[in-house]
Amino acid sequence: MKTKIFKPAWAVAFALVLMAFAINAPTLAAAVGKIFGYVPEVGLVESTNGLRMLAEPVSTTRDGVTLTISHVFVYPDRVELQYAVSGIAPENDGWQSEESASNPTVFCGGVNPGGTYNKAGDARLRLPDGTTLERDYTGKYPQNVFVMQPVYEAAIPADVNTLAFVLDCVPQARLGAVPENWEISFDLISIPAGTVVGEPVIEVTQPAVTEEAPASPSPEAAFPVPQVTVALERIIPTDANTVIYFHLNMENADPSLISIMPRSVYIVDSQGQQFRMIGSFVWQPFEHKVGTSFEFVSEGKPAPGPLTVVVDEVIAYYMPLYTEPPQATAEEMTFTFDAGEDPQYGQLWALNKAFTIAGYDFDIISVQAVTFSDIETPNYIDGSQGYDYGYQFIVEADPSLGLSIEMDIRADQCWITDVKKIEPSPLLYTQLCKGGYPTGQVSITIREMSITLEDDLKVEWKP
Repeated sequence: MKTKIFKPAWAVAFALVLMAFAINAPTLAAAVGKIFGYVPEVGLVESTNGLRMLAEPVSTTRDGVTLTISHVFVYPDRVELQYAVSGIAPENDGWQSEESASNPTVFCGGVNPGGTYNKAGDARLRLPDGTTLERDYTGKYPQNVFVMQPVYEAAIPADVNTLAFVLDCVPQARLGAVPENWEISFDLISIPAGTVVGEPVIEVTQPAVTEEAPASPSPEAAFPVPQVTVALERIIPTDANTVIYFHLNMENADPSLISIMPRSVYIVDSQGQQFRMIGSFVWQPFEHKVGTSFEFVSEGKPAPGPLTVVVDEVIAYYMPLYTEPPQATAEEMTFTFDAGEDPQYGQLWALNKAFTIAGYDFDIISVQAVTFSDIETPNYIDGSQGYDYGYQFIVEADPSLGLSIEMDIRADQCWITDVKKIEPSPLLYTQLCKGGYPTGQVSITIREMSITLEDDLKVEWKP
């Protein structure tokens, strides 16, 4: 996916019938003081608080390569920008070239696995007085995981309506082969408060509805049985599709819960037609804390009238080491085994380590020495990249939980991971390292546990 940077990733039925009603966007927005519009490929745009935006898209072409600034939104506290590049030959495009795996540093922003982040492909903004803005690196804005959708946290003076876009090199373009040192000026226009930018948004209000989460925790759990809460927030009918926003929450949640994310969603229209929904967000639990709003776009145009939104797979993520405050110590989430001084491929060690996270029990049964050829290689189209030696762990839990675990081998040069479920059980978790198998007392820390719901969760909306 050419415009993304990726950073190395219940068992009860739901039957929710929601009494929902829609209020037209201007009416509701007036009540809450906000007006939203929807711009495809951008998302919601609020135009109630001094918004300025790109007067018109601007493009420049050099040596057959075209860079286009398509969207800019200037809010009182930040600037959101979106650009695209076309015309790069495949052999000079690190998103397509096989050399991006074997020799990543010949491409703009490329780093070797485990290397330090390279800012060379990050666009900057320059104000007329010479002030330069760098994109936000705090993780506050989820769209920053898209390399060509930078966000700049800054207050632009009201009298500044021309900015300069500055880019040292096109992200993932071969250095020296694709034009570098780009600079493009663009103009801003002010949007009157209350003006809808893009498609009108239908705001939806509805009562909170809860259902019991999967498989009750073990009797030793310190908290009541968790309850999942679902709320439909917005509907945007467009000429080509329908966009929906909703969020998931959980009452009585264990404090180690980080995120609840919908993996599979579809809608059924008034004529009974079913349309798959595509999520417009990056699958990173840390970027979507509990209660986060999710945007989904339909594949096709539903018929007018009522819609039934069906979420048929949901993942709940628990990370006790990374909550604030932490719900476990590193020692409590770490175990060891003695691999000896010369581990051999296929060697097996019994572990039988029992753990409980958020009241859910699982056992790490054994570990085996494996190689890259033992994992699901389609997940790594660039090959092992030197990560050829590792350990595969067998994890068992109640099959109804759809439980998954992620762990880290506490050794240098351990990175590539793979998760494989053998239905109904167990789970195989693999992590691979460079330079040989870790030896001696090998320590492993559990960093994440997730629970899967595969039953239908339904929300009905009537215009």
